[in-house]
Amino acid sequence: MRHLKKNLLTLLLACPPLFAQMNPHEQLRQAFALEQQGQFGKVIAMTKPLTDFNQLSGVELGRACILLGLAYHQEGKYAESSGAFEHSLHILEHDPDHVTDYAAALQNYASLYSDAGQLKIAGQMWLKALQLRQKSGDHTGVTRSLTNLAGLAIAQNKIHEAKRYLKRATDEMKWTHDLIDDDFAVLYETKGWLALAEGHPSAAVAEYQRSLEICKRTHGEEHWLTAWEYMLRGKAYFQSGDMNKALADMRTGLVIFDHTLGQSNPKYFLAQIAYSEVLDRTGSHAEAAQVKAAAERASKAFYRDRCVGCTIGVAALR
Repeated sequence: MRHLKKNLLTLLLACPPLFAQMNPHEQLRQAFALEQQGQFGKVIAMTKPLTDFNQLSGVELGRACILLGLAYHQEGKYAESSGAFEHSLHILEHDPDHVTDYAAALQNYASLYSDAGQLKIAGQMWLKALQLRQKSGDHTGVTRSLTNLAGLAIAQNKIHEAKRYLKRATDEMKWTHDLIDDDFAVLYETKGWLALAEGHPSAAVAEYQRSLEICKRTHGEEHWLTAWEYMLRGKAYFQSGDMNKALADMRTGLVIFDHTLGQSNPKYFLAQIAYSEVLDRTGSHAEAAQVKAAAERASKAFYRDRCVGCTIGVAALR
C-alpha cells in the first residue's frame, strides 16, 4: 500500500464517483493508502460508511475501526477516535485468530490516551499489548510495544527504565525482518528524546537527523511526518544553543505542516508554540508573543467542542 502508483492515486482522488463502484475491501485498502499520505479527512470520509453500515465484518471491520480511530486522532477529534478504538476492541477482543490485530488496537488506543495526558492508562494498555505480542511470538509488534514503553518512561522521567526498554527493543529487532522504515524512524526519534532528557542535545540532533532522513526517503519532503521530524531536530538544535539552525528547521516544519495538515490542525498549533520559544530566545520577543498568542487562541477554539480538558500540551513536542 505504501507503494501505490502516484498516477493511480491521482486518478482515484480526482474521480470520487469511482469510490462508489469499489467494493468495501478495495475501499479499505485505498483508505490505508490515503492514511499513509496523511490525508486523514479523506480516510474518515471513506472509512466511516464502511463501519456505520456493516459493509465489512470480522477482522476487516476491526481494522477499519482502527484506521478510523487513527485518522480521527490525527485530526484532533478525540471523542470520535475513542469511539472508533472502542469499537475495534469490542470486535477483536474475542477473536483468537487475530490477536495481533487486537494488540494493534490497544497500542493505537494507548497513543490517544498518552496524547491526552493520561499516561497511567496508556502504560497499562501498552503493557497488555506487549504481553499479547510476546505470547503470539510477534517480534515486530514486541519491538513497537517496547519502543512505546520507552517513550512513556521518558515522559515520566524514568530514565533507567527507558534505557532498559530501548535495549530490549534493539535486541528484539534481531528476531524480525519485517520492520518498516517508520519503525526505525520512531526508534531513532525515541533515542533522540532520551538524549535530550539526559542533557545531550548534540546526540539528540544526530538521532533526529537519522529519523528525518528516513522520513524524507520514505514519505518525501511534503509530508506531515517529515515536518514533525524537522520540528524535533529544531528543538534539539535549540537545546544545543544553535538558534540559527533551530529557526531554520522549525520554519521548514511549519511550512510543510501548512501544506499538508493545514493551519487548523493541533500539530500546527504545537509547532507554533515551539517556534515561539526559539524566537523569544533570539530576542524577537514581540513576534514570539504574537505567534504564541495566536497558537493558544486557535488551540482553545479547536478543542472547545472536541476534547474537554485538552490543552496545547496534549502531545508535547519531544
